[in-house]
Amino acid sequence: MTSRTRKSDVLPATSILVAAGLALATTCAPLAPQEMKDAAGVVRHSATVTEANALIAEVSVSLNRLAHVFVEYDNPLAGRYRTRLGAAAAEHTIPIVRLRPETTYDYTIFTTNGADESDAIRGPSGSFTTEAVPGSLASTFKRVVGRSSQPLIMSDYTVGNQTNAYFVFWDETGALVWYLGVEIFGPVARSPGQENFLFVSQGCCLRQFTPLGKATLLAHTRNTGKLHHDLLPLDGGRVLLPIANSVHVGSSDEHRRIFYDSLAIWHSATGHAEEVWNAKAAWDILDPAQHWNLKGDGDWTHLNSVSLGERGNILLSLRNRSQVISLTPDYEIEWQLHGPESDYEFPDPTDRFYKQHTASQLANGNILLFDNGQGRPGAEGGEYSRALELRLDDEAGTAAKAWEYRPSPDIYSPAKSSAYRLDSGNTLVNFGINDEERSRAPLVVVEADANGNEVFRVETVHIYERPIRYRAYGGIKAIYGETMLRPPTAFVQRAPPVRRHYQRMMHVAATTFDLYLEDGYLVYTKTPCTTEDTEMPFFLHVRPKRANVLPESRRAFGFDNLDFKFFQRGLLWQGRCHVEVPLPSYEIDRIRTGQFGAEDQTKDTAGVVAWDVEIPFAPRP
Repeated sequence: MTSRTRKSDVLPATSILVAAGLALATTCAPLAPQEMKDAAGVVRHSATVTEANALIAEVSVSLNRLAHVFVEYDNPLAGRYRTRLGAAAAEHTIPIVRLRPETTYDYTIFTTNGADESDAIRGPSGSFTTEAVPGSLASTFKRVVGRSSQPLIMSDYTVGNQTNAYFVFWDETGALVWYLGVEIFGPVARSPGQENFLFVSQGCCLRQFTPLGKATLLAHTRNTGKLHHDLLPLDGGRVLLPIANSVHVGSSDEHRRIFYDSLAIWHSATGHAEEVWNAKAAWDILDPAQHWNLKGDGDWTHLNSVSLGERGNILLSLRNRSQVISLTPDYEIEWQLHGPESDYEFPDPTDRFYKQHTASQLANGNILLFDNGQGRPGAEGGEYSRALELRLDDEAGTAAKAWEYRPSPDIYSPAKSSAYRLDSGNTLVNFGINDEERSRAPLVVVEADANGNEVFRVETVHIYERPIRYRAYGGIKAIYGETMLRPPTAFVQRAPPVRRHYQRMMHVAATTFDLYLEDGYLVYTKTPCTTEDTEMPFFLHVRPKRANVLPESRRAFGFDNLDFKFFQRGLLWQGRCHVEVPLPSYEIDRIRTGQFGAEDQTKDTAGVVAWDVEIPFAPRP
């Protein structure tokens, strides 16, 4: 529940803390009438964190005259900001965004008679405290190194089965300063001159959301077809959208369904879309040569990004063809890069890309993309991911690497992900899914400079689920027209709230892993943690003092089988393996646990044992 200020005509002279850890609604005594003549004219004011969003506040201001109002708000670590100037009125409700969770901000009210801040009169001050963020965001933790060249970084963020989806903003230190929960995530774009954000709900709809967290539907699949993966705002309220299509090919006895893409322009004035390009019309869908690297499910093109080139051309990234193509402004193919019938050769085979995302054309004509590397041949280095910039030589018909960012050690992100060139000249690289599922390795976003060096790095972990980040964007200076007056100075790093104080637990065994008992949990921990440690399945057999408490299917064995794999319960954080397993509530006689050898991962109850230990008469703490 969010605390709110009672709005009354007479307010106390001091602030009232409604509840510890909740929003602080603050009021200030009005100036005496004789003092009001030369002051800001504020009769009363209050600050409240909104019920719908823990990181959006509202400052309510009542004046004794019509005037414009703005608010300056700050925190020593989070920075100082100024809201946009409101219209002249006697009553104002001023949204405050770009806030960190569980942080106290001081605010000051200013009034002005003009439409700018030149004659601003300083008014009263107050403070408010933001709340904890909800759901899976509260179980998300980051390790941040360096500082971004971007005042804001935006991304989507999804946990587990992709129903816990958010759009988020970080400030330049990596701190979370805005969020919006959505049902289905997708790519985001701002139309020219607009403050609202457009996004595609995968396979569904074109939507938009406001900086104040209101989401609305713009176009549904019944009007536009099945939308997916990207969008490109154009002028005149138009949006270029990929549309998913399918066709059955072959005889009536033996046929298969092939999925392919088209492009359509959606018109906001009518709410309908018109097709402007179609892959089936561009290539022969029956030609086996055009089905290069086709997935077994018949997903032929898998168009995953659309961007505007330097000459008004349109760049398409066709993931399942491992191909980038350029369309003229009239939507005719002008060149194809990699994949079937490529117009460019690669003198160095290691410059090729595989199953890529976010292809864009830079001001110098080069092509920047995220090379996922899925299916990269061993002769070219095998499966790893990187950001890759290619220089095209039209005369020679060749493509060659001009720049890359490849982390060390490698990160393999076989799907999703993004790479964008920033106005600072750096590149924002998002490894959107980490293939080390079994080790629950962190998601990584890096800002790399022209030499491929990291200037900013964020590692994100979730303590229960596997997170996904489809894209990360820079180039946004404000969420809701706010002005930065002093940049943030620090990101307060927090480690995951795992049971870190091992010295306070009951240490019950020391083997490959150290084992502890605390609060009904069996805790496994190991430092340093190796890949082999996370790949070998764990067995956990709990024998009760009375067998009749066991499920009937287990009574013949005399113990509960609670076997698990690391990625189901474990967390890998800064080189430490940590696993917590809740124990049954019945009285326990003894526990036997350990790991099967790597060559026996498919065996549940038998096989070579890498290590095991028996814990007798283990009490429930």
